[in-house]
Amino acid sequence: MTSGVQYAIVGTGTVGTVLAQRFSDHHVPALFANTRGPETIDVTELSASITPVTLDSALDADVIILAIPFLQVRELGRRRADWSGKIVVDATNAFLVPNSEQILGGRLSTEYNAEAFPGAAVVKSFNQTAAKQLAEKRPPEFGKRVVFVSSNDSAASALVAGLATDLGFSPIELGRIDQGGVLIQARNALVLRNLYELPSELDRSTEVTSTVERKLTPGTWTIDPVHSSVTFSVRHLAVGRVRGRFDDFSGAITVPENGTPSVTVTVAVGSVNTGNPDRDQHLRAPDIFGADEFPTATLVSTGMHPVDKDNWVLEADFTLRGTTKRVPVAFSFLGVSPGMGRGEVAGFEGVIKLKRSDFGVLTDTPVLAGGGPMLGDTVDITVCVEAVKQPSAPTG
Repeated sequence: MTSGVQYAIVGTGTVGTVLAQRFSDHHVPALFANTRGPETIDVTELSASITPVTLDSALDADVIILAIPFLQVRELGRRRADWSGKIVVDATNAFLVPNSEQILGGRLSTEYNAEAFPGAAVVKSFNQTAAKQLAEKRPPEFGKRVVFVSSNDSAASALVAGLATDLGFSPIELGRIDQGGVLIQARNALVLRNLYELPSELDRSTEVTSTVERKLTPGTWTIDPVHSSVTFSVRHLAVGRVRGRFDDFSGAITVPENGTPSVTVTVAVGSVNTGNPDRDQHLRAPDIFGADEFPTATLVSTGMHPVDKDNWVLEADFTLRGTTKRVPVAFSFLGVSPGMGRGEVAGFEGVIKLKRSDFGVLTDTPVLAGGGPMLGDTVDITVCVEAVKQPSAPTG
């Protein structure tokens, strides 16, 4: 699952309702909004993962799915001057809009809509099939509905494709909007095709005789940094988010014969990578990470308790810039695979919420002209881990 990302569906018409039902069925949290207010949104048939909110609250989300009439898109875009850090998913269509050719002026509809969201990464998806086809529930053995994803931002495209997978679809990424995205314009090659990805023979056998175990055997499990990630995001200028990752980290999970497993993780803070070298250098400075004086951040578990059979909360001491705080880490255990010849592999996903002020990071943050800090105090950290079982030490 694409953990740590806040989704919002804007529009409670047919398409918005269908998407909300998908989020609900697959227990993917999402905000749900329209222009009339949360009190007008009926969620009695939806799970607790769907939260009715005001339109402005929905626009604070990381990923905003537009399920509104095409002619209302620009009005929505004018609600904010800068959409930097947002991913806007265009699920609208201009095909039946009167005078659409004159309105578009030769542009693709998603290119036209993108102009209303300066700074955002715009993705075209969830709009190439009729709503009733998108709503169809199909037994797994009969395959997953194909949805297409297109964006000029490859990272945004990959994130939305991951969301589509979480919602039970089979995504196909088509590349840039002006290239592959053309194929899902109305009346073009892939539009209105009733496509499914059918399960392969391997998939069928895997469903029946799964090789994924649900138990960690005693021993030491070492984090595989090649197949793991530590990413973070923080609010910027009240309307956007800065995202980044750490490229250098290590850790281990120790599972005793009896008792509670323990976890240790070390992150080299100087390996911070936000895709902007100047910003990365600033993050290493004394008033932020202080990488020269405090080169590592560490997490050492102190306890663990279950939420359900696959979800846990890890209590841990987190140390940054020489300051240690006790923090909860909500994580999911994804199971154990036989691996690919290097030993068993266990999978985990976790989320940590920290307050930078607790660790003396940017204590003199500038205040925006309209009030509020330039940088949010809460930092969301998402950890995706593959851990490899180490061979047991010889005895005797």
